[in-house]
Amino acid sequence: MAFLSRSILALSVALLSNNVFAQKQCDVELRHGLIITDDIIRIVDKGQTRVQINNNNQLFIRGYWIDLSDDESKVLEQFSSGIRQTVPELVNLATDGVNLGLSAIEHVVEGMTDKESEVLKTQLQYVERALMDKFKRGDDFFFIAPQSLSKIDDFFTKDISKKIHSAVHGSLGAILMSLGDAFKSREGNIEDRMNDMSQRMDIISSEIDKSLQEKARQLELKAAEYCECLNALDVTESRLQAIVPGMVNFDLVQIKS
Repeated sequence: MAFLSRSILALSVALLSNNVFAQKQCDVELRHGLIITDDIIRIVDKGQTRVQINNNNQLFIRGYWIDLSDDESKVLEQFSSGIRQTVPELVNLATDGVNLGLSAIEHVVEGMTDKESEVLKTQLQYVERALMDKFKRGDDFFFIAPQSLSKIDDFFTKDISKKIHSAVHGSLGAILMSLGDAFKSREGNIEDRMNDMSQRMDIISSEIDKSLQEKARQLELKAAEYCECLNALDVTESRLQAIVPGMVNFDLVQIKS
């Protein structure tokens, strides 16, 4: 089962590579959720929109429009632009990292047996659900939940990693059971099928390693940039709170160090 160990190791490295981001990132916490579309930014608390920014220049707090002067609107626009420059890319990096592992698992087991598809689908749904609770993107929106960005590695290396490992073991268990049934009924050559699975594991592991090296470089380049952007966003938010005191109740960015 050496091929299985190599595959699980490669998937673990995929998740651990997120440590590069966490170690170089300053201690930043998003205290509320964010939903971002082309025209609207929503600051969300307990499933409810508390602050809404339309077209970067209209501000609503608890559904009430806040009248701003031209100069005050410029501060709002800077705050809105800061969110748009940082959060969508962060969501993309987070979801791409996990999707790499999920895609790899699917390719490894694809076509090996008819029995693994439902097992794999069910277990990967748990992985995807955990991911979407924190990060989600669609054709026209991005979502990020309240969380400490400096501890994002814990989410990937503990929660998501555990669920991915369960999916791997569950799907491979179904494959081995199917191969055992085929052997007993003399349907097919179990040795050839095992060799085929081993080769698939090796190919996928190699492809994962290549992708991980590139992703690690991307994360290293972005880490310092994120820290600077979020610090600047916090400063702009403080300026906006001075203009609109109601924004203090929905403080979004908190820098702890």
